[in-house]
Amino acid sequence: MARDPRFDGKFFVLVNTTGIFCRPICKVRAPLEHNVDYAYSAIEAMHKGFRPCLRCRPDSAPQSFAWQGVETTAKRAAKLLTEDVCSSVESIAKRLGVSPRYLHKIMQTHFKIAPKQFRIFHQVLLAKRLLQSSSMSVEQVAQGASFTSARQLQHHMKTTTGLTPTQIRKGLNATKHNSDKLIGSASGKANRKSNETAAPSKDKISLLLSYQGDYDWPLVRGFFERRLIANNEMISDNSLSKTLSIGNQHLRVNMQHQPSKHAFNVSFDSQFVGLTGQIISSVSKILDLQANPYVIFEALKHTGLSPKQINTGLRIPGICTRFEAGVRAILGQQVSVQAAITQVNRLQQGLCGDSDRFVTPQLIAQSDLAFLKMPAARKLALIEFASMMAENEDAGFEQWLAIKGIGPWTVNYVRLRASDDTDVWLNTDLIIKQQIAAFAQGGQALNDAQAAPWRSYLTLTLWNLS
Repeated sequence: MARDPRFDGKFFVLVNTTGIFCRPICKVRAPLEHNVDYAYSAIEAMHKGFRPCLRCRPDSAPQSFAWQGVETTAKRAAKLLTEDVCSSVESIAKRLGVSPRYLHKIMQTHFKIAPKQFRIFHQVLLAKRLLQSSSMSVEQVAQGASFTSARQLQHHMKTTTGLTPTQIRKGLNATKHNSDKLIGSASGKANRKSNETAAPSKDKISLLLSYQGDYDWPLVRGFFERRLIANNEMISDNSLSKTLSIGNQHLRVNMQHQPSKHAFNVSFDSQFVGLTGQIISSVSKILDLQANPYVIFEALKHTGLSPKQINTGLRIPGICTRFEAGVRAILGQQVSVQAAITQVNRLQQGLCGDSDRFVTPQLIAQSDLAFLKMPAARKLALIEFASMMAENEDAGFEQWLAIKGIGPWTVNYVRLRASDDTDVWLNTDLIIKQQIAAFAQGGQALNDAQAAPWRSYLTLTLWNLS
C-alpha cells in the first residue's frame, strides 16, 4: 500500500481479478488484498499465468535473485540460461557440472519452472522492454531478445502475454510511466504527441538504463579512473567506455551518466543488436545498476555506522568477467593500486600492443612474462591461472585456490567485483583491518553480521572512509 521503493524487485503483486502482475511501486489504484497473490520474480508470475503490467513494467524492476536465498548452483543456472541464450540447455548443464535432468530438478525446486520455459519468459520480458520504449523494428527487437525471427517472437509473446508485439507497443501510448527507456539514437528526441522516439540511427543503438535512488558517479568514476586500462577503457567527466568481449565478438560500449534521468545512456554499434541482452547484463554489472540503495542503507546502519558515514549513492564498480578480475587481483597482491594498474597496463601492452581488446588467457599462458618486473612466483601464478581459465572459464573458486599464489583475498576480491555475490566481507584486507581497529579505538564497534547479505557494500564503505 505504501509503494515503498525499498521493496521494488523483491516481490510482485499478482491481481487475480485482472490476470495482471505489478511491481509494488505501481501507481495504479491498489487492489483489495483478498484479490491478490504474490511472487518472488516476474518469471514466476508469468509461469502462474499472469501477464506483465504495461504501466509499471515489471521487466524494468531490479533483479531479485540475491534476495531469494537460493543455492549457488540455482543462481548460476538462472544466470547462464538468461545470458547465454545461444547455448542449449544441455550445454548449460555441462558448464554447471550437472546432468540436464538434475538441472531441470534444480530449476523446478527453486523457481518452479523448467529451464527452457525460464529462458523463454526471460526473452519475452526483454522483448517487451524493447518494444515499449524503442522505435526499433519488431525484427530488431526479436534479434535483441535472441529470438530467431520476428515470427518466433510474435508466437511466444502472444502465448505468454496474450498480446502481439504490435499491441504491446501501442499499449505504451496509453501510459506515461517510463522508468527505463530504450531509444533508437543517442540524439533522437521523443515525439510527445505519439509517445514514439525518433527514427533509429543505422549505426548506433542507445539504451537508457535506469537505477534506483542516489548514484555517486564521481566516486565510481574516480575508482575506475585510478584503475584504467589503456585503449581498453576511456573515461571522461560523465562517461565510461570499454571494449567488451562477448563470446567471439568484441565491441565498444559507451556509458554516459545522465543524473537528471537517474540513468545511464548506453550506446553501441547496431551490428551487435543480437547481443543486446548480454550488453545490458554486462553494463549492469560494471555500473551496479541493480543495487537497491534503500535496503543497503538500512543494513549498514545496523552495523554501528552512523548515517553520515554511509554513502546513499554507493555502488560497487564492477568487472564483467572473472578472468579480468582475476588478472587484476593477482597483479594487485601486496602492492598499491597505482603499482597494480601499472603492471596490468604493462601486461596489456606487452601482449596486445595497441589493441583495445583485453588480453586473453591463451596469450598469457603462452608467454613467460619476462617483460614484467615482479617476483617469479607471481608470474607463475598468473600463467597457471590463465592456463586454467583457457581450459575452463567456469572453473570454480576452489580450483583457483589450488594454484600456489592465489589465496582467499584474491578470490574474495574477484567475488566482490565480478560476481553477483553481494555479501563479500574482506576482513582480511589490510585497510579493512585498520579501519576496524580505528573505529574500535574511537569507541565505535562494528558488527559486520548485521550487514548481511550486503557486506560487499560494507567493505567498500570502509575502503572509502580510509
